[in-house]
Amino acid sequence: MKRLSIYAVIFFMLGSMMFSRSEQPESQAWSLLQEMLLIPGVSGQESRVADFVFSSIPMTLNPNRDEMENVWFTAGEGEPHILFVAHTDEIGLIVEQITQDGTLKVEGRGGFFPKMYEGHLVVVYTKKGPVDGVVIPRKGSFSMTPDASYFDIRDIEIYLGVSTKEEAENLEISPGDQITIKKTITELSPEIICARGIDDRAGCAVLLDALRRVDWDKIKGRRVTFAWDVQEEIGLYGASRLAEVLDADYVFPVDTFVSSDAPFDSKRFAQLPLGQGAVIRAIDSSSITPWTYIQKVKKIAKSNHIPVQIGNTRGGNDGSVFVPKGSVNIPLSWPGLYSHSFIEKIHKKDLEALTELVVAIAEKWEEN
Repeated sequence: MKRLSIYAVIFFMLGSMMFSRSEQPESQAWSLLQEMLLIPGVSGQESRVADFVFSSIPMTLNPNRDEMENVWFTAGEGEPHILFVAHTDEIGLIVEQITQDGTLKVEGRGGFFPKMYEGHLVVVYTKKGPVDGVVIPRKGSFSMTPDASYFDIRDIEIYLGVSTKEEAENLEISPGDQITIKKTITELSPEIICARGIDDRAGCAVLLDALRRVDWDKIKGRRVTFAWDVQEEIGLYGASRLAEVLDADYVFPVDTFVSSDAPFDSKRFAQLPLGQGAVIRAIDSSSITPWTYIQKVKKIAKSNHIPVQIGNTRGGNDGSVFVPKGSVNIPLSWPGLYSHSFIEKIHKKDLEALTELVVAIAEKWEEN
């Protein structure tokens, strides 16, 4: 009988552990990221990404969507108001003109080195569906002569496999269609991938994962908003619109920390290694985070056993446009390599740590 009682206690403890784990769903940020990377969303053309985000938010959270394709929801009541925001757009191209030879001339959307497109496969997203093309290399583009080294956005010309303007139009291609590099995800290891568009689909995935894991019943005496905005890469336009309607006390933009942890980068600035945790961005080109709040976030991370790093980098963030409205801007990131290239690089552990940090801040901001 005594042995039976011991077994019963052990069974109860194991059952309790299993129940506890079921209360905390495993992170889906890594799989969500890879799913979202394959959705096109060049700045100004984010509707497909917005569709994905909006459909992923439970209707019980009353999601909003405006005419710009910004998406957000707010939970809780009272003050303070805490806002987390990630941008849905990516850098890419827009069809500007169909030439008489059936090739495409383009406009750029976001900061990129145009020469990197040369010779690459691209996809034009038409109303009818995707159309493959290739950026035509210049004559002598593989030589090392100086005159072959310059390549501007005006030099980009896309070949579609047709020879007349009429044939291109028969493919349903129109000026204004978005163009991305042909999307692929390269798995360097089970925990590291390279792809175009990790900036900022990683931030979008973090917020989608976090909304599943936050215990919304714990949001008492404050409001918490999760937002996914548009047109960050061409001027923070979506964030500027949100700043007009969301009176946040604290804003946490979730975006890339451009790390110098690459073989040929200078290690004097922005060197945060991949795989060592989420990042509190102290200084960047658009903001300085108050030291008091860096310490507050760090304390929350420590009490929840979340690995974090603190660093300075270049580049701006969506939170900067909220500062003139009175918000405290506290950017959160993951270390990313080769930003704004075709091989942006990210580590799974950093993404998952960032998700945990967002959840912890949403639930426990006023406890610290």
